[in-house]
Amino acid sequence: MAATWAARAGAVICIARARANPVSARRSPPSRLTTARASSADGGPSGSGGDDVDGSPEDSSYRPVSGEELKAAIQECREILEEATRIAGEQARAELAAQFLKVPEGAQASLAVDMARVQLFFQGKGMRPYQAEKVSATLIEIDSIYGDVELLAVKFDRLVRTLPDVDVSEMVFNDPRVLTVKIADAVPRLIELLDIFPLEKVPQMITEAPKLLYETEPIPERFERTCECIKRVYPKETTEGCKYALSEEPTLMFDLPDLQIFQKDERVDIAELPMAVQESLVYATRNEHE
Repeated sequence: MAATWAARAGAVICIARARANPVSARRSPPSRLTTARASSADGGPSGSGGDDVDGSPEDSSYRPVSGEELKAAIQECREILEEATRIAGEQARAELAAQFLKVPEGAQASLAVDMARVQLFFQGKGMRPYQAEKVSATLIEIDSIYGDVELLAVKFDRLVRTLPDVDVSEMVFNDPRVLTVKIADAVPRLIELLDIFPLEKVPQMITEAPKLLYETEPIPERFERTCECIKRVYPKETTEGCKYALSEEPTLMFDLPDLQIFQKDERVDIAELPMAVQESLVYATRNEHE
């Protein structure tokens, strides 16, 4: 693939150079061809072969291209070269990684090798090394089946296709369990989110709180429970204000409702909440309570 792109780029370069410098592009043919043509012309019945060479219509019909055409050709050349370089780099890294992690025929891969493969896979998806290491360890702890890179690639690509506006790499880092989600189960929950929150907010909400896609409690019920908790802390808070707050800090939908303090039927002071929850709640409601 990279060789094909490189060859195409080379062809475009030659065309661009030829159009930019028509004099140098019109080189005389090699001497052996000139001699052969001359001999053919002398030996012909009428000698008309010489006229064909000297009076070639190709020379007289040449027209230099415009500056705009030349710029377009050069730009195309640059794009092709950049793409060829990127593809060649990816291919080289993939081949080196495959060679390094290749398991001898008849041998079984160790857990360490499986984790290394998974880590390289996620690094290839844009994660930093420490992120990829954390995700690979978590997934293999969940189930050894996730040491299969081919399986992970299929699941990752399905999430990318289902959630085109979501940073899937960041989402997986925030909660690797999202890779265990069945798309058929996640789509209805996604629709429930869109029924409550603005369309432009949902992708970031899913990225920050992937559990929204696989938690068993229906989204509307969890939303209502979380709003009740916020109103226990801020009695004057409105449902619209809660909606905005949760779109800013979606993890509150899992941090607030299950706290033991909300089991009591009385007002809750924000100072009674865990520090991390306090910070998230203050940030999420900053516009209403500044």
